[in-house]
Amino acid sequence: MRTVALAIVPLLASAAAWGFELDLAAGTGEPFQIEATGSIEWRRDEKVYIAEGDVRAKRGNLVLEAQTLSAYYRADDDGKTRISRVEAQGGVTIQSPDGTANGTEAVYDLDRSLIVMRGGDLALATAEYRVTARDSLEFHQDENYAVARGAARAVRAEESVAAETLVLRFEEADEGGLAARRLEAFGGVEVRSGPDTVSGERGFYDTETQIAEICGNVRVQQGPNRMAGECAEVDIARGRSRLVAGAGQRVSGLFEPGETEVAPAQ
Repeated sequence: MRTVALAIVPLLASAAAWGFELDLAAGTGEPFQIEATGSIEWRRDEKVYIAEGDVRAKRGNLVLEAQTLSAYYRADDDGKTRISRVEAQGGVTIQSPDGTANGTEAVYDLDRSLIVMRGGDLALATAEYRVTARDSLEFHQDENYAVARGAARAVRAEESVAAETLVLRFEEADEGGLAARRLEAFGGVEVRSGPDTVSGERGFYDTETQIAEICGNVRVQQGPNRMAGECAEVDIARGRSRLVAGAGQRVSGLFEPGETEVAPAQ
């Protein structure tokens, strides 16, 4: 692969494959590497590099691939130059040791350590979950959490958590890397485990204990049986649900006789 050195980047590059490495992340110790099969253009007045054609950008252990990438940079008070914002369009894929995300476009704000992806077929795949969303996926790198907005859903085996907004909070895993430790859900919440469903307005799910707490007009569906209350605690691992009434309210249940399967006594 041909390499365009920073000293000669101020011209339009167009060849089968071009690449360059810019130490524009001053102070981080991690340069921003960009490769493209089409062209790389430098626009000095706009302070931007534009790469086109199967673009691959790498910074540390994060790899971004797209058809077009624009890397905006600035000169800080100390005179050092650094990339502050990256915009990617067309078949965007972002890979890290902790997961892979896909979308149509992405904006990477390096100052805020924030990545926002939009467009069709938004998806995040981790070692445990597949997360989809309609409107956007956000990744807050410094604080180790992600936000899925718009008809969001996180699926793991026969378990799923859906809501208008899902927040996934990650923690260090015993085997290294990050793992989703807690899911927070807001708006039209639905937790499914096999044939059982719990719905409400807001809640959270602890992925280790497999306990979900849902509040706000809660409905529990267990086969043909239905229960309702203000809040519910659902122990998915043990198959237990506990409903709590709101102030001045009652919990209720409708149980269909002869329809519920009961395990034989041991």
